[in-house]
Amino acid sequence: MSTLVSFQGYLTRYGMTTYLILGNFGNLFNIMIFCQLSHRKNSCSLYLLMASIMNIFTLNFGIIPTLYSLDYPNPELTSIVFCKLRLYLLHSSLMISRSMIVLACIDRFAVSSCSKYLHRFGRPKIAIYLIIFFTCFWPISASHILVLLTIKFQRCTAFGKYSLIYSIYSFLVAGVLPPTLMIIFGCLTIRNLRHIHARIRPNIIRFDYNHRKDYYLTVMLICEVCIYFISTLPYPIQTLYLTVTRNTVKTVDRLEIEGFLTFLAYSFLIYINSASTFYIYLCTSRAFRRQCRRLLKRYWKRIICSTNERQTLEYRYSPSRRQQHTTFV
Repeated sequence: MSTLVSFQGYLTRYGMTTYLILGNFGNLFNIMIFCQLSHRKNSCSLYLLMASIMNIFTLNFGIIPTLYSLDYPNPELTSIVFCKLRLYLLHSSLMISRSMIVLACIDRFAVSSCSKYLHRFGRPKIAIYLIIFFTCFWPISASHILVLLTIKFQRCTAFGKYSLIYSIYSFLVAGVLPPTLMIIFGCLTIRNLRHIHARIRPNIIRFDYNHRKDYYLTVMLICEVCIYFISTLPYPIQTLYLTVTRNTVKTVDRLEIEGFLTFLAYSFLIYINSASTFYIYLCTSRAFRRQCRRLLKRYWKRIICSTNERQTLEYRYSPSRRQQHTTFV
């Protein structure tokens, strides 16, 4: 079992460090892409923008304390304030991010629908209202964590009756509801797209030209939902298992195996979606890759121009240049 513990430490130190570096870079790039004027007019882009912001918060506030605890005392086990606050903020940011992906799936379904009434859901104004609502809703609904979480037996978690209630809450709200809604509306969106292609196949070139942004956003979102489902599936399964076997007498080996599986489901896999969204978009959408190249070229030109201007000014006002000018006069 020492091998299992060593492997867990290896995954934490190197795997989560990789999540942190690549995830921050990718989400910052997402923010720069989705902050462009053309994307700010698109409701789905607004949801993905907010999800990227929450992903940065989740990765940094979730992973950095974990990496710190590898070499130093874990602040979760020494400070009740940090214990409550970390899980509260982490849960809130994760749920806001998940809600944004669910709303983006509903948005793609509404935009691809033939109903004019459903099309209203795809307006940026509606998206802004919903973003504000869920950004306020989840911190309020998760306030029970601040009250009932505690430190016992060198663990920062829920105990007693609240442990069972919190397990059921996590299983339903975090583990089952978001992926279920994502899959349902993702499948409905795919069905709508097939109907649209079948109905206007004679004008397929015109359709692709007018709706290519909606189309590539839909493809990106569906691929993200697939990765989210795969990385989140162990979470409700492990939560249900731990709840069912909470009163079972277990051997030391079984407890260590369960601890490793809990680490994978609760700590390691849960960050995959937050760290990988940019790379999913990059691999699945040619239009997104094209926008990334344009953004990089634009910033590269700015760097080159600012460097040339600075060198010109330094040369113009350098002491040797002024001395040459004085000698000539």
